[in-house]
Amino acid sequence: MLKTILTLSISWALASAALAEQPAPVQSAQSLRRAVALLDYVAGDYGRAVGPGGEVLSPDEFKEQQQFVLEAAREVRDDAGPAGEDLVTRLQALHSRVAARASPAEVSMAARALRDEIVQRFKVALLPVHPPDLARGRALYAESCAACHGADGHAPPKEAHELSTQPPSFAVSAEVEELAPQRIFSATTYGVPNTAMPGYEDALDDAQRWDLAYFVLSLAHRTPADVRRGISLARAALIEGGYREIATQSDAALRARLAAAGLSGPDAEVALASLRAGPFSEEDAKGAGLAEVRRDLARALAQANAGDRDGARRTIISGYLDHLEPHEPAMRARDAQMVSEIEREFLALRSSLDGPKGGGRSKGGGDTEAIVGRLDSLLERADARGPGGALVAFLGALAIALREGVEAALLVAALLAILRKAGRSGAKRELVEGIGQLVTAALLLYASHWLLAAASAKRLVSFLSEHAVRAGSSAVVFGLAFAAIYREMFEVVLFFRGLLLEAPGQGGAVALGALCGLVALVGLVALFQKVGKRLRPRPLLLTCGVLLCVLAVLMVGNGVRALQEIGAVPLTVWTGFQLRALGMYGTREGMIAQAVVLFVLIGSALWSALRGGSGSPGGRAPVDAARA
Repeated sequence: MLKTILTLSISWALASAALAEQPAPVQSAQSLRRAVALLDYVAGDYGRAVGPGGEVLSPDEFKEQQQFVLEAAREVRDDAGPAGEDLVTRLQALHSRVAARASPAEVSMAARALRDEIVQRFKVALLPVHPPDLARGRALYAESCAACHGADGHAPPKEAHELSTQPPSFAVSAEVEELAPQRIFSATTYGVPNTAMPGYEDALDDAQRWDLAYFVLSLAHRTPADVRRGISLARAALIEGGYREIATQSDAALRARLAAAGLSGPDAEVALASLRAGPFSEEDAKGAGLAEVRRDLARALAQANAGDRDGARRTIISGYLDHLEPHEPAMRARDAQMVSEIEREFLALRSSLDGPKGGGRSKGGGDTEAIVGRLDSLLERADARGPGGALVAFLGALAIALREGVEAALLVAALLAILRKAGRSGAKRELVEGIGQLVTAALLLYASHWLLAAASAKRLVSFLSEHAVRAGSSAVVFGLAFAAIYREMFEVVLFFRGLLLEAPGQGGAVALGALCGLVALVGLVALFQKVGKRLRPRPLLLTCGVLLCVLAVLMVGNGVRALQEIGAVPLTVWTGFQLRALGMYGTREGMIAQAVVLFVLIGSALWSALRGGSGSPGGRAPVDAARA
């Protein structure tokens, strides 16, 4: 068994070493930053121009929103050239939606997705490079902003100035709750169209404009007496408080996150004020984001609203499998709860699209538009957290190597134990030879992952009892070993690829974590072997039988889940309860399948017990249960 694990370890190491990806950043010019700023305006202000039912609330604002989208398309076409043609096409589609008075949620989400993809694809710098300096921001505000917005953030009344529009009062919470530092940065850079607000692109450098943006949003809050307590409350609500994370977050968005975490109103205000109060410290740079997933969500919503629910369903499945899953391992290492929320919302979205046609609602799935909005918000939060550092990469690699290795080792150990106690210990040689061939099999992994992921554990266990124990076929032993390890190998490749994608530049930490995990795995296997040899046949077979029954339930649940993800099996959300360790994901189809398997297993065990001593006294019941 130790040779088996060492062979497998070498295979995993070779597979994971070939997964590093080299991004090819493209330099961007000022036009792309202007396009991003315009899309930011559309995402934030479209709701003031058009109501939820498509009614025009302000003709001037409505006309302005259309102009902003067209201007953004021109900026992308001029600066990005052929590399941005697909973005120009999508911007033109967004303009058509705006002209057709699409819902604010749909337009805002599409604008944000386009904004984020421009930022990611062309490496547009729209986050502060260094921690903002609020003291310098205060001085800049007094010099450039106080005349119109008031020295303390309370703008003078309209009668007291000759401006065509009333400047906002930054000290009034209601007037700034939808503003984020990023949006204020854009306003100070390019000005605000159709107002007296000028741009300071030439007068102030990027760092100064970021200082000003962060200071402006601090005016609506009094600095708490205990900032540390406020930061602790925010972190408990999964808001780390880094200046890059809150750069894209408005007060309204932060309040919603704090309230969703169960904070009371006063505690939420203390946490929010602490987040805005600074001082801010240096942090790691942000890595690759989830703009592709958010783009897929926007496209799926547009397809659903146009009546193409099948197309929307395919887009959702593709977005989840192709663009979200590679990020999941590292995201889970940073925030497992957020990943679970994202998965639940994807399930709910699938359910809503599988429901009756003719509307945005279904019996079990809820409002499609609302679900997409929640998903977009969750993905924006996940994107804002940035990539993991060396520690996250190390721990993620350690967990992947150890977890997947233990799963495979336990199944193969159970197989060996039953063969040994059944008088077929010589089959171990074929088993080791079979696993030695898995290095070659790695070339086939990408072609057959979903087939193996959906393979029934019931069939695997049935083969084990009927053929391995009774007939002792070497070919069957090889096949079982191959199937047991094959799927784990693919998951290792997939998970390490995602970890490297989410932690760029941390290849050394990933390799070290994987190595430590494999060393720990070898130690565990040696311990299993030593303990297993001292056990008597009956308790060992009983333990193996129970283990295989649990694996049957687990793998059936995971198999149904995998088929649901690719759309081969219907999906109906039944409950919010999930227990991933046992393959329970809260869907009706998965839980019914597991209940059937569990019923058959229990029935088989009871039937064997009622038959008394008709079989072998050394543990017939668990083997019969395994056969079921």
